[in-house]
Amino acid sequence: MSRHADEALEGHILDAAYALWKKGGEKALTMRAVAKAAKTTTPTVYERFRDKPEILESLRRRAQQNLFAVLRGAQALDDFPRLYLDFALKHKHEYELIHLGWAARFGRNEARPSFEFLKERLARELGGEAAEYTQLALSMAALAHGTASLLHVEGVHESVIGNLRDACLSGFQAMVEHTAYKRGGNPRGGGTSQDVGKRGERAAK
Repeated sequence: MSRHADEALEGHILDAAYALWKKGGEKALTMRAVAKAAKTTTPTVYERFRDKPEILESLRRRAQQNLFAVLRGAQALDDFPRLYLDFALKHKHEYELIHLGWAARFGRNEARPSFEFLKERLARELGGEAAEYTQLALSMAALAHGTASLLHVEGVHESVIGNLRDACLSGFQAMVEHTAYKRGGNPRGGGTSQDVGKRGERAAK
């Protein structure tokens, strides 16, 4: 089999695995199920991927890039938490996939495109260098991920979802305003935390 054909088959297997994960999460992803969805054999899957964790890592990177593509559409800083929570709500299984083994990857300082992009945007809006905003971006990420995790709890009422989103947006903007104040300036784009809160209240109604 040519290298081109082999790469095409690997891509086809990963497409099938990603579709399985999106629909049913980890419990839907077995090597046999992947082979069946890809219309190939289980031994063929094993020839190209050592085990399920190897497939999961490829899927995780794809999901990570999908989230990054969404966040790159942010026009203002307060678009970040809104887009992030929208992705988490609409793509629950993909969101879970992104955070598989996050602690180990964080310790290894692996690439985090969305996190680095947020730091760059903070620097653009508030001044200075992206590296200066690591702690702020980490606080924002913790707030957004904590909120997303609460939104994924089964049986959460729509009104509670609205309140949680509102709280996250307001908290995010408060961090921006506090940092801008400490730096002696004003954030460009996004409005005040009161404005964000009012928008969240209207969205929840």
